[in-house]
Amino acid sequence: MSRVQRMTTLLLMSAATLQADVTEFGSTRFVVCRNQGGQNVDGPYQIDGPSIYGLVDDYVESFAWDDIGFHGGSSQSYQDSDIQHGIYRVELDVRTDAGGGTMGNDIALGYAEAYYEVQFTLSEATDFNVAGSYNAFGFINGAVSETEVRIDSLGGGSPSQVIAFTNDDCCPSVNVDGTLLPGDYAFIARCLAIVDHSFMMSYTDSNAQTNVTMTLDVPQPDPLGDMDCSGAVDAADIEPFILALLDPDGYDVAFPNCDKDRADMNEDTLRDGGDVGDFINAMLAI
Repeated sequence: MSRVQRMTTLLLMSAATLQADVTEFGSTRFVVCRNQGGQNVDGPYQIDGPSIYGLVDDYVESFAWDDIGFHGGSSQSYQDSDIQHGIYRVELDVRTDAGGGTMGNDIALGYAEAYYEVQFTLSEATDFNVAGSYNAFGFINGAVSETEVRIDSLGGGSPSQVIAFTNDDCCPSVNVDGTLLPGDYAFIARCLAIVDHSFMMSYTDSNAQTNVTMTLDVPQPDPLGDMDCSGAVDAADIEPFILALLDPDGYDVAFPNCDKDRADMNEDTLRDGGDVGDFINAMLAI
């Protein structure tokens, strides 16, 4: 084999083992509900910060009653979501209803919405999976219910695609695999519920839910406490953990390709005795 052939083979082998990765650069998450004649309630509206990563757990509720306090309406909106490197999980639940009464009363309209979005960039073609369940039920008596899960192309890459959508279907599941080309994307899940009780006297309600996770086939960061860069927190990390606390320079020499800040178990920017308890808990959790 010639030198050129050997070089070509090495380059091909390197290309074959190239691992795609993702960079998250933005997020929007919120819940909101309103009732005509009642209180308009907006939950915390997150746009990016203070960090796009982490949990959001929000619930808001609004009530409305007619003048005699007998006929009522209510709206609820809920979100439990998490954004981590390459793993985007969201559970949304919205509901609104109005019962009985006189046509044209002040509880005629109810509105509930929950919205989740994470924006990310792929530098290489990357496999993905979206799995979970969704439903929207109540498309009767002036009610509207919708749930949608989709991947939007923000520039370059693959075309936008709807993963799941329904406006009157109970409890289908979704398990979709695919590949996204390099580019910018947004993974979006939303639920919407609306009732309009102004033109009828019968009870009406609307609800929608979704519980899905998008997983990208990218390397996951080593966990806190993984002081020997093995990918797990176990007994082999005890000595390097102590070394990182007591002799950070010595740790850098002994583990040049690892990060001593993984000893900051409580993420207070310090490596000290306050991290010991969390390290022990992480080690016992294996």
